[in-house]
Amino acid sequence: MPRVYLFRGKHPLYEALVNHPPEGVEYLPKVSSHGLEEYSLYTSSYGLLRRVSDDFFSAIGTPRWIPILNHYDLVHSSRGFFVIGPNRYALDMEHVATFVGMRHRRLESGGMRRLIEKGLLSPKCRRILPHCEAAQRSLSIVTKDPAVADKTTVIYPTVDMDLVPPSHSSDAKPCILFVGEYLWKGGREVLEACRRLAPKYDFRVAYVSIRVHPPDKDIWRTRKSVQVDYFRGPIPRQDLFQKVYPFADIFVMPTYLDTFGYAYLEAMAFGLPCVGTNHFAVPEIIENERTGILVEPPLSYFDSTGKGHPELSVESLRTDKTIDELCVALGRLVESGSLRRRMGREGRQSVSEGKFSIGRRNAILREAYESCLRK
Repeated sequence: MPRVYLFRGKHPLYEALVNHPPEGVEYLPKVSSHGLEEYSLYTSSYGLLRRVSDDFFSAIGTPRWIPILNHYDLVHSSRGFFVIGPNRYALDMEHVATFVGMRHRRLESGGMRRLIEKGLLSPKCRRILPHCEAAQRSLSIVTKDPAVADKTTVIYPTVDMDLVPPSHSSDAKPCILFVGEYLWKGGREVLEACRRLAPKYDFRVAYVSIRVHPPDKDIWRTRKSVQVDYFRGPIPRQDLFQKVYPFADIFVMPTYLDTFGYAYLEAMAFGLPCVGTNHFAVPEIIENERTGILVEPPLSYFDSTGKGHPELSVESLRTDKTIDELCVALGRLVESGSLRRRMGREGRQSVSEGKFSIGRRNAILREAYESCLRK
């Protein structure tokens, strides 16, 4: 049994990996499950730790790295950390900018790009595991060396279905659920679309606000038209799984920032049809008209190569076209229980048995590990 040292982040995708490793793989250090809160991204302590870490690497002028000096069969390093030490390793990543803590301006330096390319070409870096095809394409920002492409395999994140309780929603009064930030993840557009739909349909809204919150006046204005259950984050992930997702009927997050959008997978695990944007990896997650509906975002943080544009501003952005498309998509799903159920079933199947299932991930990951150990 290979002993794989797993240097993991706090992202929920590692929850499913720790709880359900590939057959025959032993992850070290050994951990026992501490519940959903172990994998919460939205705590203040997590944000502080990440800022301190990224400030350190910015100050010393290097990509992110971690020293692992004990000997293991293999190291699996997460979230774009190169490994210093005697071990060969596999490296997963959400975007090429994760090597610089998602500080995209650091990639403007030719020297930094060369350092990242050198790390990716290192003989100790045996496999590169992007979370999506869009993340794989973003590698071209720093290197087009075919040797990097040869050691790259996309492995999609998964959801631990054992943690998903039964749904309690009904067709009586459909609930539209949003989880995210007010600006870059489309909360502003969702509230406006719901206000416009209110005169025509009977529905309610669950709005879970993460980090960047809507002005109070925007919530109160929406509540004049439609019932809004407002949860100002951070919200315990346990509550999301037990008190929010199970009582929703439609999930919407019209993001123009995410590199992946793990919340879509969680919503699909609960059997919710998803409304998202044609942005970065979202079309890989939501199959338009099968597991949900895609709309066009007013802009995207990433261009066609995956390069991030931190100079963009969204505060005064005109979003009328996106709101119009949200109204059409949400209106269709509110109006048709059969459409919601069909898309919800397809989405849940994709997470439990298909493209985003633990079984599929483990088969690909085990092959990746074996290739690392063969060389």
